[in-house]
Amino acid sequence: MDHSQKEKQIKPVYYVGVGASAGGLEALQQFFHAMPKDTGMAFIVVQHLSPDYKSMMDELLARCTSMTISIAKDGTEVEANHVYLIPPRYNLMIFHGKLYLEKHSTHKTNNLPIDVFFRSLAADQGKKAVAVVLSGTGSDGTLGIRSIKEAGGMIMVQDEKSAKFDGMPRSSISTGLVDYILTPEKMAEELLNYIRHPFIQKSKSLEENMPENIDTLAKINLILRNYSGIDFSYYKENTITRRLERRVSINRCQTLEEYLQLLVESDKEKDILYRELLIGVTGFFRDAEAFQCLRKDVIRKLTKEDTLRIWSAGCSTGEEVYTLAMLCLEERQHTNPNCDVKIFATDIDRHSLDVASQGFYPDSLLSDVHPELLAKYFTKVENGYQVNEEVRKLVVFATHNLLKDPPFSKLNLMVCRNLFIYLKPSMQQKILNMFYYSLSPGGYLFMGNSESLGEMSEGFNTINSKWKIYQYKEGFQPPVIGEIQSLTPKNKEQVEWWEPEGNPHKHKQINRICDSVMQVALPPSVVIDGQDHIIQVINDMNPFFEVKSGKFSPILFHNLPADLSIYASGLVRRLRQGKKELMYENISELERYPGELITLEGRSFSVDNIRYYLLSFVKRQAKASKMKTTDTKTGVREEMSQRIQELEKELQVSRENLQATVEELETSNEELQSSNEELIASNEELQSTNEELQSVNEELYTVNSEYQIKIDELTQANNDLNNLLNNTDVGAIYLDRKRCIRKITPMVTHLTHIRDSDIGRPIAHISTLDNYPELLEDVHQVMEKLRSVEREILAEDGRTWFCRIRPYRTSYNAVEGVLITFVDITKLKQVESDLGESRQQLKEAMEKRGESKVFRSEEVKT
Repeated sequence: MDHSQKEKQIKPVYYVGVGASAGGLEALQQFFHAMPKDTGMAFIVVQHLSPDYKSMMDELLARCTSMTISIAKDGTEVEANHVYLIPPRYNLMIFHGKLYLEKHSTHKTNNLPIDVFFRSLAADQGKKAVAVVLSGTGSDGTLGIRSIKEAGGMIMVQDEKSAKFDGMPRSSISTGLVDYILTPEKMAEELLNYIRHPFIQKSKSLEENMPENIDTLAKINLILRNYSGIDFSYYKENTITRRLERRVSINRCQTLEEYLQLLVESDKEKDILYRELLIGVTGFFRDAEAFQCLRKDVIRKLTKEDTLRIWSAGCSTGEEVYTLAMLCLEERQHTNPNCDVKIFATDIDRHSLDVASQGFYPDSLLSDVHPELLAKYFTKVENGYQVNEEVRKLVVFATHNLLKDPPFSKLNLMVCRNLFIYLKPSMQQKILNMFYYSLSPGGYLFMGNSESLGEMSEGFNTINSKWKIYQYKEGFQPPVIGEIQSLTPKNKEQVEWWEPEGNPHKHKQINRICDSVMQVALPPSVVIDGQDHIIQVINDMNPFFEVKSGKFSPILFHNLPADLSIYASGLVRRLRQGKKELMYENISELERYPGELITLEGRSFSVDNIRYYLLSFVKRQAKASKMKTTDTKTGVREEMSQRIQELEKELQVSRENLQATVEELETSNEELQSSNEELIASNEELQSTNEELQSVNEELYTVNSEYQIKIDELTQANNDLNNLLNNTDVGAIYLDRKRCIRKITPMVTHLTHIRDSDIGRPIAHISTLDNYPELLEDVHQVMEKLRSVEREILAEDGRTWFCRIRPYRTSYNAVEGVLITFVDITKLKQVESDLGESRQQLKEAMEKRGESKVFRSEEVKT
């Protein structure tokens, strides 16, 4: 019983992985200085260290915390309130709460120890994992925090302003997965608040209190649906509650109702929660063995055909899609170079698709890519790698919601990995049903290794059960999927009618009022943007529109009669030149409007710095207005002639500018082409050199930081020694092996002829002491025989000095010179003299007393 209690006490409540590189020593000291010693957490520090340097990190951190600090060893069991440091030349991993070491691989040029540890920490501890990323260059840690976030852990990153080197913090922050961005000294307080929250300590739980929280949860789903257009009701409740618990704790809300109010008021929190629920953890060659099986059993066969259509659903930031593209290119080279490969990559998160379409990834995210593929399909750029155009052109990225949007069809391979683990079983079956109809006969389905087909298992043949590769089976009739039950609140009507402040439904009501006002106040009108696209139509524009056959165009002028479009385009052109309002009155001679006059009015306005134009059309009978505005009537020919003249002038100017530009570009192009070739060659050399220098720089910075602390200690010790020598009135002369003066104390200048300016001169060149001519001979004797010499010297002022000459020995007992010391013993000699006189007087007194006794004894005898 006692043993189990002891184990319970030493087992950490949370495991905090701390990653740091260049500039990380100062951040670590600040972090641990603010951290209490009895938090119940264990801290594992992973820092980039030089393989040939003995780190003093344990000594330096020991001054900032009273927690036990130790260097990690194989099989070390992690205990609470302990700090563990990574040793040089090793990667560190954790398994079942124990630390294990692995030597750096000599095959990998880019070692990422922080990523290695974070990934093992996520796999071993799950929700109990906390990642802290401090100052450092590069992108180490970026891949690891993705794993920690997927496992339900928490992530803290040092803010870029306080970091001496912001490469690692900036790379982690760019993922959008970070929970806290703080200075190191503020991290301790927020970390303690997080782990002490009732939801985190499990004294309360959203899952346990689900019946009580069901209505609040439904309202949160409603807010997210209105904000993002995505209904999370079809996600598993435990997936939602797990993310909510972390957000409630991070925002220090005590109840889910408090968090609901925060969510209503904060668009920033809506966006954060929306992204939390869409966490798409992916990577290049994730589950490498699975992709090897896919290449061998599926892609190799499919590339033999003329066309290959692949759909990757839930592609996140694109690493998995580009992995598929590289495998297709590799197999196509060997089997069928003419195979037309097209990969459709879709996701519901536009932010992730933006990252994927750019094709840029930090160094750390490519650690699992084979160096040969890395060199072949990627281009090294600053701070990372860019996907080559050969790979990029195979992929088409698009926003797509699997829960409601129609699927792609005639697919040879359907890839959907690690998405079903977040969805309810009924929704999984609906999507699988859709996948079945999307595949061509003989097509393949590739799923995550923790997912299953469920009721759809009879519709597919199993190719590989371990890595979940299946093939379409003909003749299967998928079951009809009825209405899918989403999250059902207890008070359904109350939730449906619940409206937070600023809810879009209120905005819709306001929009409807504005539409009604515009219909009453304005004639038939149309709003267009800067590209002449129709944005909104007000009132009945049918009398003025003329829809032409063929492909529909959203441009206004393509939907107006030819003669009316000339006036409309001229009006818009003049509005773009700076006029706010303009009117063409009583336009006649229009083919479509015989006997009628058209008035065209235009206005320009801006919304969010975007220019829009409002065009209003009014039709009147010619007789009614002819009497009033005969002079202002405009003809079609006049307007067309004016328009043609303006266009000819613009065309002539454009031609002249174009010709001049072409001539300049031709000249510049030749020069740039020559320079570009030289720069490409230089860039390759510089990239290689830069990587080596960056690695060396990080190591040197770490070593320099430790040396600086040692220098400060030596300076303090030197000051202490100087104060000791100056205040004890001891004269000291330090000679080197060549008997040159290396250092003296102030007392020496008063006692001898040596001055501060004599430092560096041989002592033999100076008349040191007039009353000690044997000094040089004694120094020589000490250097030769390594025995001390002691003498008493009487100075000219009458003081007596005790001179001791000894060999100067280092900490290794090597003789590096001579140390001559002078101690004032004048008072001691005076005391000795007085004592000698006293003794003499006493002796004489004793002798006289003895003679007196003899004399008296003789008298007695007589």
